[in-house]
Amino acid sequence: MKPARREFLKYPLAAGVVGTIAGAPPAVAAAPRIDEYSPSNTKIATVISPDASDDQLLFLRQIGLGWVQVAFGPNAPFEYIRSTQERVARYGLKIHCAYQESAYRTGKIQLGQPGRDEDIAKFQTFLGDLGRLGIFCTKIDFHPGNTYTTKEIVSPRGYRVREFNLDDFHKSVEKQMFDRVYTAADIWANYTYFIKAVLPVAEKADVRLGLHPDDPPTAASSMMNGVAKIFVDYEGIRRADELAGRSRHWGLTLCVGTWSEGGSQMGKDTFGMIQDFGGRGKIFAVHFRNVSSPLPVFHETFQDDGYMDMYQVMKALRQVKCTASLIPDHYPTIVNDPGHRIADTYSITYMRSLLRRANEEVG
Repeated sequence: MKPARREFLKYPLAAGVVGTIAGAPPAVAAAPRIDEYSPSNTKIATVISPDASDDQLLFLRQIGLGWVQVAFGPNAPFEYIRSTQERVARYGLKIHCAYQESAYRTGKIQLGQPGRDEDIAKFQTFLGDLGRLGIFCTKIDFHPGNTYTTKEIVSPRGYRVREFNLDDFHKSVEKQMFDRVYTAADIWANYTYFIKAVLPVAEKADVRLGLHPDDPPTAASSMMNGVAKIFVDYEGIRRADELAGRSRHWGLTLCVGTWSEGGSQMGKDTFGMIQDFGGRGKIFAVHFRNVSSPLPVFHETFQDDGYMDMYQVMKALRQVKCTASLIPDHYPTIVNDPGHRIADTYSITYMRSLLRRANEEVG
């Protein structure tokens, strides 16, 4: 007797034959699946305070996180950083990036004022401590005269977000922030002094420095509140890379939102930056956020609600085997969410889904 069709289809070869006869398309082999939490994978993370509660850390683990970035305040001695690392580890979380804005984002450093060597020394100590603990990277930025927002609006989907309108900024917000104007030559000189002092320490400690671009990225060398902006396009970032000697310890905190705000004026788009810097292993952290449109007017959005195709961004990161930690950033304000837990969870879930799909498609 001939076996029944359903019995016949138990055999893989037979099933393939039937599929071919029926005119079904041939099966396409999926990319090799990489474990979501592998250190060699792109990492989904979020920023926490070192004082995050045990409940918050457990919650992050419950929603599937394996990595965090930690924003330390001005008082962060070695033992405090270590105890934070040990505490988050008890919840299955690893610190991929830790930063201390108060250590590098000072007027003395960024405006070249007296006392900057003492402030730089504090940041050097922080870098050394991160290295002793095996923490991969830290974030830096250099835009001392910045205005991020011209007003807050309600988005078409009903959540509150920041808007930046270049015309409104010039008409109603702009002012000279400091005692004098700081030219592009001034800011480049101050940045050069800073990076020449801290990069050797980072290299010795094996800690990566991820430079965040100026947000918003108004035109190259334009003034904002009397201070020139120098990291607003590819050329500024390229120059900084050359200044660092193309060191593998100097790279990017790639802010997808900032790069999307700049649009066609950036010299390279987000995907070009990923191919260039990501292809060389020089994207260390990513701010995975979206906006409504490029300048001169934009408002921030949830990742699924802006003009940038965030799946294509995730896919591009996987194509260059990027191992950076990706965080949601600048959370929209939604109802009954004073601590941004709902917004954070929404964003993280979306990001994990995109990463899974990219891993299936790319590997």
